[in-house]
Amino acid sequence: MDFLAPIVAPAAAQQLPRIHVRSFTMSVDPATLRVGETLKLRITARLDENLLQLDNVTLPDLAGFESLGDERRCGTNGRGTLCEETMTLTPTEPGDHTIAPTTLEAIDGRTGKPSRFATNPVVVHVTPAPQANPFALWLLESLGILVFVAVAGYALLWGFRRRRLPPLEPAQPERKPVMLPVDRLAQLLASLAQDPSRVRVLAVREELRRRAGARDGETLGDLVARRAAGGDTALTDALGAIEAPAFVDEPYVVDEVKRALPILERLLTAAAASA
Repeated sequence: MDFLAPIVAPAAAQQLPRIHVRSFTMSVDPATLRVGETLKLRITARLDENLLQLDNVTLPDLAGFESLGDERRCGTNGRGTLCEETMTLTPTEPGDHTIAPTTLEAIDGRTGKPSRFATNPVVVHVTPAPQANPFALWLLESLGILVFVAVAGYALLWGFRRRRLPPLEPAQPERKPVMLPVDRLAQLLASLAQDPSRVRVLAVREELRRRAGARDGETLGDLVARRAAGGDTALTDALGAIEAPAFVDEPYVVDEVKRALPILERLLTAAAASA
């Protein structure tokens, strides 16, 4: 464990808890990704005391990242406390980003002195988002033009033949269109895009948790820990993206929905591609 231990102001020190810090670390997964993808920043503290929550924690500056939500929890087992905070982030610009240590101010149980404990820093390597291949775009446009010309020519030829030749068989009765079921998630996302309200956010969150097989009481951290989504990274990203609009204060719901929609729509695209 790396930590710094400067003396804090006496008035503030009187309010600090006295704890024995066994470890205080920070990790990131994945450490290499592209702009627009998501990562998990996890801060873990192991203490000898039994605590319900850990205060006086200062998070690092997250310049170059956008927060999509976070989860905090502390659990005791009779022999101490494990506190974790997991933040879902997405990088906004490429490059090597160093996230500075998270700090914790407390009375060091070993020395009895006010101390500032610090985690290790982490480095995230961000590559640019993939760019469309200009040659591929040109090729697709050229193929589209050729297909259009072929269809137009066929339509003209068919119309000419119909004017010269009598019908060979009676006209078939009109068939009614077959109504295919619409994916529930697609319906929910369309409703959310039109009305970015808390009620519609929670409906999308419930459908995503149902797809991941979430149990009652399970948090996002629990689902990620047991890999509830299997290898479906699009579903995992969508679960993380819907957390922020589900729990932010009401004035920020609309902005968080706008940030989450592109990630949620990628899940539909991935599902359509695998169908």
